[in-house]
Amino acid sequence: MSKLLAHRVLSIALVGPLLFACGRQDGPAPASSSAPTGSASSSAAPKRPPVVAPLAGELVDIPAGSFNAGSRPGEPGREPELEPRLSQVELGAFSMDRLPYPNDPGRAPLTGVSRDEAHKLCAKQGARLCTELEWERACKGPASNRFPTGESWDPECADEPRKCASALGVLGLGASLKEWTASDKNPEAEGARDAILRGAFRKEADVFHRCATRRTAAPDTQSEEIGFRCCKGAPNAAVVQEPKAGDPFKKREIKGDYLTKLLLADEHTKELAKDLVFFSEPEAAHTVVSRGPGDRKGFGFTVQALEWNPVAGANYLVVSARSGKDTSFVLAYRQVDDKQYELASSFIMYDEPGPVALAYSDSIRPRLHFSSCWGCPGETGKILFRNPDEVVILQP
Repeated sequence: MSKLLAHRVLSIALVGPLLFACGRQDGPAPASSSAPTGSASSSAAPKRPPVVAPLAGELVDIPAGSFNAGSRPGEPGREPELEPRLSQVELGAFSMDRLPYPNDPGRAPLTGVSRDEAHKLCAKQGARLCTELEWERACKGPASNRFPTGESWDPECADEPRKCASALGVLGLGASLKEWTASDKNPEAEGARDAILRGAFRKEADVFHRCATRRTAAPDTQSEEIGFRCCKGAPNAAVVQEPKAGDPFKKREIKGDYLTKLLLADEHTKELAKDLVFFSEPEAAHTVVSRGPGDRKGFGFTVQALEWNPVAGANYLVVSARSGKDTSFVLAYRQVDDKQYELASSFIMYDEPGPVALAYSDSIRPRLHFSSCWGCPGETGKILFRNPDEVVILQP
């Protein structure tokens, strides 16, 4: 396999934004819906309407309503272990300071205070720290925008946050400071818990200014990059559903007609959607091992599809099969939600009849292998998860 791959392999990483739906028993199939997954480039940022100058002590009333909290898997900048998948959240009405504390356009935002001190300063004004979902709701607005400036980030907001209004009229959210919230990571955990920060410091990359960006810090942290703002009204009880780690690997049956639809839905794989052959389980996996020295090195082997959970909040479907007589392939699909997948990475092997098996170990979450001859030089490749949320398939 190695000599042929060196010259005749097409490798594509992070292909999107094509979406696929699947039935839990039969496997994935194309879906008609889609969502933006491209770069968070600021070049397309639309002109924003002029902002009415803020007043000292001004509050913005945030109406009761629902919004899509969290972020889409594969979205640039997303950290799957911190940011949950998109889900609809309903919040009651509340009011939020239009500017960071002291909420006065004549004074600079207060930074360098711990979260406990921020709590106390809000309480002195008859207010409270905002919860993280209240902060995200005020940032995303009724349309659940990715950025406070809409679907793209306007970098001018980092330098002029008081001229940067979210769709609900709050100024400077996510623009030039990280902000304390009243929320903790894993609030039901015992012992000391990290506090949740929202927003981004002005010098950070565009993707960190997303409304869903979520950070953690010790509550006693004091930093010139961290400010806060206060809210009024009964605090909303809704909390972020923390991403959980499931089983590292699970075998899954994928049928031919569904795989055909997946292949046809993408330009890079449509050529494979003919004369599909699934390798026989478990005989084909045994063949791959028996071609080499026979030492499994603690790995399990399969030619079935694998559900793969490399880290909490990141889920993939990995498939190996053959097209025609001698074109084998390995594909990794990112799970977007409970029913949708998108192609994350592909590896096509021409003049390779297979079988090609997947080698995996529950003790090694972020990596698995594919091979046509286990233990043979040049006959094995790697499928690697790389932070924050991408997969690369390669042959070293």
